[in-house]
Amino acid sequence: MELNPRQLSSLNEMGIPVWEFRSSEAEEVVVVVEDNLEVYPSEQLLNCDWVVMIDNQNYGEQAQRLLHAMLLSVGVKEHQLAIIDTKQLSQLQTIAAQKKVLIILGSSMAQELLGENIVRGSIHQTMDSKISTVVSYALDDLLENPQKKAHAWQDLQLAKQALL
Repeated sequence: MELNPRQLSSLNEMGIPVWEFRSSEAEEVVVVVEDNLEVYPSEQLLNCDWVVMIDNQNYGEQAQRLLHAMLLSVGVKEHQLAIIDTKQLSQLQTIAAQKKVLIILGSSMAQELLGENIVRGSIHQTMDSKISTVVSYALDDLLENPQKKAHAWQDLQLAKQALL
């Protein structure tokens, strides 16, 4: 069922999340996780607004498709995005003066890297910087527990607010 713009607007005002189905016309975004340990950030990391940290060990084809759909649902395009793993966190710290949003997919990974007070459902300022951090569920957790996707969508909405 396709909703008209007025219905979407009403649902948005009430805070009810709406996931949009991908059309066959949607361009396929393929994002490759850089697996280098450079000290200096990549050009993609410098020029993006959205940084998504994933668990590279559990980033299979299904997880890639899910992440693509999630980001597409909030209007994130490939040129606005960098996907990193924990090894590249140090690169992000070198560009801490730039306004960005870091989405960490996995609360245990977030707590391990940034401390116990980092939890899902709120915006955190981390690394003494302009980088806002939002924690959400790990992709493999979302694949195993689809009922958590509504909360993940709300987390993406928080991330969107953090960039305003």
